[in-house]
Amino acid sequence: MGPIQSMSGAREGESSSRLAHHWRQTAVLSLMLALFWLLLSGRIGIPYFLSLSISVGIVLRMNPERPFPGLHPSRDGSARGLARGGLFLLKYLVWLLWNIVKANLQVAWIILHPRLPVDPMFLVFRTSLESDLARVLMANSITLTPGTVTVDLKDDQFLVHALAPATASALTGGELQNVVGAVFGEGLQPVPKVTWTATYTELGE
Repeated sequence: MGPIQSMSGAREGESSSRLAHHWRQTAVLSLMLALFWLLLSGRIGIPYFLSLSISVGIVLRMNPERPFPGLHPSRDGSARGLARGGLFLLKYLVWLLWNIVKANLQVAWIILHPRLPVDPMFLVFRTSLESDLARVLMANSITLTPGTVTVDLKDDQFLVHALAPATASALTGGELQNVVGAVFGEGLQPVPKVTWTATYTELGE
C-alpha cells in the first residue's frame, strides 16, 4: 500500500470516527434534554418522551455547536467527559434556580420597602466567553433573573438594564460567566470591566 492510499485510508477512518462521535453526542444530549424537559413539564409517557427525544435530536443534529467540555471534538469525548459536562450543567441549573429565588426576594424587598430604593441603571461589559451559544445562554440567564434584562448582545458586548446595581451583583462579579463557561468547557473567566450609565443616551456619548 502506497503512502497516498495510507493517508486516504487514515482520513476516511478519521471522518468515520468523527461522524460516529457526532451521532453519539446527539443521542446522549437528546436523552438528557428530554429527561430534563419531562422533569419541568411533569408529563409522563413513553410516546411523549420518544417524540420529544426525536424532536430534540433533530434540532441538535442541525446545530454543530454543543455544550459540555466532553462533547467538544478536541476534548475528552469519553463517558467520563460526558458525565463531567453533565455535572457542570446540573451545577448551572441549580445555581440559576437559586439566584432566581434570591432575585425574587430582592426585588420584592425593593418594591415593598417604604422608600422604594429603585435605582435603574444600564451596564455595558464585554465577556471573555468564546462560544456564541454560551453567550446566548448567559444573555437568557440574565433576563430570566428578576431585576435584570439583557437589552442587547453584539459579538462579545452585553447591554443590560438593572432595576438597581445590587440586582446585577452575580453578573458584575463574574460568577455567572464562570458557571456558564464551565458548561461549555471554557476556563475560569476574568471579572468583566463594567461601565454604568443612568440613561441609554449616555452610551452614545
